[in-house]
Amino acid sequence: MNGSSSPEDPHRASPLGVPGVGVRTDPTLRSDPSTRTDPSVRTDPRAMPVVPHAPSDPGPVADPGLFGAEPAPTTEPSPRYEFLEHIGSGGMADVYRARDSELGRHVAVKLFREAEETAADRQRREREINLLSGLAHVGLVPVYDAGTLVHAGIDRRYLVMELIDGLSLAHRIVDGPIKPRQVADIGAQIADVLSYVHGRGVIHRDIKPENILVSDVPTFGYTLMTRLADFGVAQFVGGTRLTGDGTIMGTAAYISPEQARGQEVTPATDIYSLGLVLLEALKGDREYTGTPIEAALARLHRPPEVPEELEPEWRAILAAMTADDPAVRPNAHDVASTMRDLIRLMIVQTQVRKGRVPIWARAGTGESDRAASRRRTLGIAGIVLGTVGMASAIAVGIAAATGLL
Repeated sequence: MNGSSSPEDPHRASPLGVPGVGVRTDPTLRSDPSTRTDPSVRTDPRAMPVVPHAPSDPGPVADPGLFGAEPAPTTEPSPRYEFLEHIGSGGMADVYRARDSELGRHVAVKLFREAEETAADRQRREREINLLSGLAHVGLVPVYDAGTLVHAGIDRRYLVMELIDGLSLAHRIVDGPIKPRQVADIGAQIADVLSYVHGRGVIHRDIKPENILVSDVPTFGYTLMTRLADFGVAQFVGGTRLTGDGTIMGTAAYISPEQARGQEVTPATDIYSLGLVLLEALKGDREYTGTPIEAALARLHRPPEVPEELEPEWRAILAAMTADDPAVRPNAHDVASTMRDLIRLMIVQTQVRKGRVPIWARAGTGESDRAASRRRTLGIAGIVLGTVGMASAIAVGIAAATGLL
């Protein structure tokens, strides 16, 4: 399973670690980077990887015999990316904070491990590089560069990405439940990203708090900004599987029932996982715990427990997202729209508690009242006309029966 580091699964990252790319960690919370390679190779600045500048064309060189000029001395090119510190590890790569000497900015460099790679690992790595370079969305971590470097005598592929100034959602959940408004903000933004990637035939397959990066930067009407990271186990819809039939890819606590059964996955798989993530953020506790096998099988025996104290709108959308049948789950676009409806509802409720009602809410209410009044007026008019018509018909019938007509 990608991005983990528990005793049961050495690839799983700690909730306080940073599995993905492009996030700056709190050094006081940083756990041991990994047991995969010698830690001194990754933490000692003198042993950091080196990515040199691309060699430039010096242009034509004059013949010194013609002009008596001395040949210009050659110098070793300075590194393009100066590696500063190790900031996280995932199942397939280590992540470093580095300085781009060409553009003078800090970046995140994801350095893939080569020594223990299988052929499937190499295919997943190259697919992630090609996939991310072809996607562009505000909710994704942008890719700036890619290449190969020699580190500790081994050729290693790398990705250079934006360094996100924030922590993962897992860090926030450690401190307890998150406010519903912020959970809705996170849900709307991640669902928007999923709608984008699903529309391009891509299934993430590993939605979890560790892969959601959160920055306290209000943006686009939300109270914070989120990014979705780590497409290492993503799959194209209908694409070739890089695992055997029945093999589970993802993190046990968040996989969908169809993943647990080893069945073919669809975009609905990501919706289920996102539903579990939002539920965990609201409760402050993971829904399915235990060993990876216990966590994976638990969802086959019972549905997630959605707290009764949540608002009905929350309970309805979470129950729909975590339905056992993929066919009845909403798509990502509908989830994002529902989350925005919840945000608007919470804004109105907050303002009402303060004794204020937003103008746009009053306008909507007034319009609704006027529409209801018109419906009532039309209804009364219809009743009156119907009564008059019936009375006329009765009078005509009586007159005809008595021979008056």
